[in-house]
Amino acid sequence: MADGPAPTFNSRWDHIVYLVAEFKYLVTGLILGSIALFLYYQPSIPTPPVWVGATIVAWLVLGIPCYLGGVAIARWLRRRNWEEVHHVDARGTDGDDIQKHYVPPQTWREKTVDGPDPYPINGGTAWAVQEYEYMEDIDELRVKGVWLSGLEDTQLYTSKSMMVDMHGWMLDQIEKLADTRAKWSRGVVQYEKKTVNDFAEARERGVTLDRTSGRDVFEEVSGDDEDIPSLDADEMPSIDDYTGAGARTEEGLDEKVEKAKRDRERVNADD
Repeated sequence: MADGPAPTFNSRWDHIVYLVAEFKYLVTGLILGSIALFLYYQPSIPTPPVWVGATIVAWLVLGIPCYLGGVAIARWLRRRNWEEVHHVDARGTDGDDIQKHYVPPQTWREKTVDGPDPYPINGGTAWAVQEYEYMEDIDELRVKGVWLSGLEDTQLYTSKSMMVDMHGWMLDQIEKLADTRAKWSRGVVQYEKKTVNDFAEARERGVTLDRTSGRDVFEEVSGDDEDIPSLDADEMPSIDDYTGAGARTEEGLDEKVEKAKRDRERVNADD
């Protein structure tokens, strides 16, 4: 058995509905009276000062761009001394093959290198690693480079881009060659018809054809085909178009191989 009476209303909205229903004439009179007073006096909102509108317009014009510019400058000031690290994994073992990270100098100096060291890129202004893992709970960074410079993932991506461009270039050349073959097929038919017609006309007149008539007809039919496409290897895209440098010398590669061997021996000795 309940200690007090049962609640009459479930919510405040039920209470308001009850009051309006009980005092409907009073509520109606208040509403009509308010409308009559508004129409009689016709109150107006006071005009704000001129400087209020000018301030709002100035904030809209200058505030947002200045805020965005300030955020960009603050981020740059915060990261200006940070190390730029590119996580490049051409093996596709991770979800994203290419990621860019900004690492604080202290964290980069205290990083843990599992295997080969990171290799410099972009003229030594950034670093590239094959594996990148930052454990936030213990504030530790683990990275891994590659043993040989020839195995750099950036070079693999460059070679992949080169192969794609070469494939597209060859498809374009083959399409042009197919058009040229169709043109020459039509030209051969026209050449044969024109030669037969000229020979028949000469026989009817009882004259002989000029020695250069065949050449003239051939040149007339063939036209100017100096731009016939070819699949010459010298015209294909080369690696120099992507790297801007020549091939690596054998001496430089041997030196890097020896350095990689020494690094591997050092790592094995530490283990």
